[in-house]
Amino acid sequence: MAKSRLDRMPSNDLNEMKEIDLLELFRAVLKYIRLIIVLCIVFGAGGFLGTKFLIEPTYTASTSIYLTPQINDTGSLDYSSQMANGLLVTNVVNLLTQNNVMSEVAKDVGLENADAVKKFVNVTNKQDTQIVTVTATTGDPKLSKNIANGTVTTFINTMQKNLNVRNIEIVDKAKLSYVPSGPSIKKNTMMATLVGGVIGVGYAVLKFLLDNRLRTKEEAEKYLGIPVFAEFPEV
Repeated sequence: MAKSRLDRMPSNDLNEMKEIDLLELFRAVLKYIRLIIVLCIVFGAGGFLGTKFLIEPTYTASTSIYLTPQINDTGSLDYSSQMANGLLVTNVVNLLTQNNVMSEVAKDVGLENADAVKKFVNVTNKQDTQIVTVTATTGDPKLSKNIANGTVTTFINTMQKNLNVRNIEIVDKAKLSYVPSGPSIKKNTMMATLVGGVIGVGYAVLKFLLDNRLRTKEEAEKYLGIPVFAEFPEV
């Protein structure tokens, strides 16, 4: 099994050779700098073209609902109502994607079933608030808008009908946008370029580590442990 130049050196020379090998490693990488640049360009171009022409764009629409606190007789906010809304928020996040809500939305937007809608919907709650945001991401901007708005509308109607909960209001309805939310061409191009660079540098490092030749008089002296009295010049 071939050993690297460091493995062949006596232990008392390892520290010195480590410093020398780092310089040699840097030179070895520089020797393949053209290959590294070409790989970066090729992979970067592949990432750009692949993202632009092969990956379908996605469109995102968001809407928010707010759990409004009650007003007491003095005209101020009811503190107990605020506390109750704070506890209710977690339940609202979970209830928004229940099958009864998702099934109704699926019928309205023309999807097969509740599961088909769920995979497009994401529900979040901003910390320390009673605001819940419903986000829908699909390959069709109109479908994203309809899913987001349909989810909150169906949920509010369900809560009013079944639980007599009437303090949920829509803060901001989802709007139609033809600007893609993903994928990011810039991000994918940079990542592909980085992959190309890593492959190029890795190839240079691997070639260096697998090269077991003694190239200089100093390397021969350290490996053999005896002085070298003559060497043939490179022709």
